[in-house]
Amino acid sequence: MKLVLVAIHIEPSPRALPLGPAMLASALRDTFGEVVRTWVVDAFVAEPPAACAARILALGPEAVGFSMYVWNRTQTLAIAALLKAARPGLILFAGGPEATADRAAIQADPSMDFVLPGEGEVLIVEAVQRLLDGATPEAIAAWAQPAPVQDLAALPSPYLDGTLRPADYGGALWELSRGCPFTCDFCFEARGTAGTRRIPMARVEAELALFEAAGIQEVFVLDPTFNYQKVQAKQVLRLIAAKASGTHFFFEVRSEFLDREMASLFAAIHCTLQIGLQSAHDDVLRNISRSFDAEDFEAKILLLHEAGVPYGFDLIYGLPGDSLEGFRESVDFAMGLVPNHLDIFRLSVLPGTRLAETAAGLELAYEAANPYQVLASPSFSAQDMAQAGRIAHGCDALYNHGRAVPWFGMLLGPLDLPPSGVFQAFADWLDTHPGAEPIETQRSFFQSQFEARGEAVLGALAADVIACFGHSSALLDGPGDEAAPPVRRASFHHDPRGIMALIEAGTTGLEDLAFSVPLQPCEAEFTLAEGELVLRVL
Repeated sequence: MKLVLVAIHIEPSPRALPLGPAMLASALRDTFGEVVRTWVVDAFVAEPPAACAARILALGPEAVGFSMYVWNRTQTLAIAALLKAARPGLILFAGGPEATADRAAIQADPSMDFVLPGEGEVLIVEAVQRLLDGATPEAIAAWAQPAPVQDLAALPSPYLDGTLRPADYGGALWELSRGCPFTCDFCFEARGTAGTRRIPMARVEAELALFEAAGIQEVFVLDPTFNYQKVQAKQVLRLIAAKASGTHFFFEVRSEFLDREMASLFAAIHCTLQIGLQSAHDDVLRNISRSFDAEDFEAKILLLHEAGVPYGFDLIYGLPGDSLEGFRESVDFAMGLVPNHLDIFRLSVLPGTRLAETAAGLELAYEAANPYQVLASPSFSAQDMAQAGRIAHGCDALYNHGRAVPWFGMLLGPLDLPPSGVFQAFADWLDTHPGAEPIETQRSFFQSQFEARGEAVLGALAADVIACFGHSSALLDGPGDEAAPPVRRASFHHDPRGIMALIEAGTTGLEDLAFSVPLQPCEAEFTLAEGELVLRVL
């Protein structure tokens, strides 16, 4: 039997790695050997469906399975329709979160023969055996039911058996456990399973050694709450420090399970933490089966801050009971804790979640098709949702992609504006200044904000601070070429050497800088020499 398993990613990146299909391929190889020949095919949402279908058909499959998520549902069904039209007898099926959550609708699609819901490794082995024994796709559709894998130790590793080569992708997705102990209404993760199951430490250690030997630079840990089981989490962190100290790891954690020792262990490796804040209002979060203790949250984040661990937050706007003003307060609370990035999302009412069951009672208006985004609620009008979206856009452009972390707080104080107000103003500024170079866009925006308040001197200095940090980080964080080091040139109102010297000495206030740095218009060049930043005033 020839089987193709398809992963459709959002875009090319080190995260665009087909771990799910590879897990299925490993399970099939482990059971059937060469009796079932399996190929894993990567595709992308922006790729024309006809091109994807042609690549799949070129492999001559007898069956094709799709890993379906909310972002690739439309693309998956379009490809499936083309495959069915070209080869009516080809068996097509889907699995993954979207197919599991909306099974009836996916199975009703004329191009799909059946759905394998839930965790797929055991289920696909049984389904393929039934097909080999002569069962019809209709019989498989009637038979298949979710069945969580109870013993994760029984599953082969696609990394260790060679099915998946992380070096081909530049990164790795790393599964250390399955299941989620929480029951957040907007999430499908914990439905149908209770508690968590862990990958054996022997396999964890072997996979980590493989990543290190392959020179993998980025590893994305898939556990929805990595630090829920604190003893095991600390064991993994010590293992990483000992075996893969040069690799950068990305973790999703909950603040309530952080402690000082864990913060120190995170600090001992290269990592970034993502923390699901969602809202800074306990009354809002209780509407989605979560809770929030602001004092405890701040105390736990302080542990990370003091240890020097990079961290970011997630926020959601449009939550039941929230409002535009409440969302602004959440943004300002989050920014007050100086995250390395702040990711903001519009609420989606995903099929299969408890929120989908309660949305009508909560009077949530939302899209009937993917991505199922909320349009309005009794406390969050459509107009307010659009305003929140602009704040999210301004935050992403200015703070995240704009690398504003080092200087944002320095400029925010004298402006006497909340972060949410600055983000919305920056989104408005982008509407009238499209296509400009990012650093120059930031400089002109902040300079205009200070000038509007009659603070032209501070505005000029703010523009210089942004240029100092912006051009420095662009060189230090970007790809280097020692044979021809990049050069970045900018105009300044003040000598940038004086600005950087004072900041390095501990000056953090814009007004303090203004008293100490004289006006001195000049041109300056930023370059790299053997990895070190060189600043030359012309």
